[in-house]
Amino acid sequence: MKIKVVIFDADRTLWDHYNISEFEEPIKTIDKNEIEDSKGRKLKVFPEVRDTLEELKKRGIILGLATWNYPEKTQKILQILDLYKYFDIIISRDFPYKFIMINEIFNDLRNKGIKIRPEEAIFVDDRRSHFGNVWLYMGNIKCVEMWKDIKYHSEILHMLD
Repeated sequence: MKIKVVIFDADRTLWDHYNISEFEEPIKTIDKNEIEDSKGRKLKVFPEVRDTLEELKKRGIILGLATWNYPEKTQKILQILDLYKYFDIIISRDFPYKFIMINEIFNDLRNKGIKIRPEEAIFVDDRRSHFGNVWLYMGNIKCVEMWKDIKYHSEILHMLD
């Protein structure tokens, strides 16, 4: 089954910080992959993230983000890091239920006339604990644990067919 959608978690999946909802303004850019908030908290985008997102977009893959963070913080950080442009659908909620967020992504796509079956999606998260409910409520989505199942973001590209 051909993969049509890749859904990412954010914290500790796209970048090294565990909770961007903690970040306080002003936020300064250190370089294109690193930022620091007013309290000295730093965040660094993992290597290969940009290249992988860009390649997925070139291949026509729909990109989603499902993250347990305050929506305004997620949007702000993604814009500062210039990552916002890669994602077709961003679901950021102040609760941990990824299966609800992924369902929102599927519903959003359906409302746009794009029907996706669970086996046409990959969900990448750094916490395996989210996968059980994703499978229970969403079906046979391929769930990939970052840092365990794969060590580099580019490995996702080999899972597309």
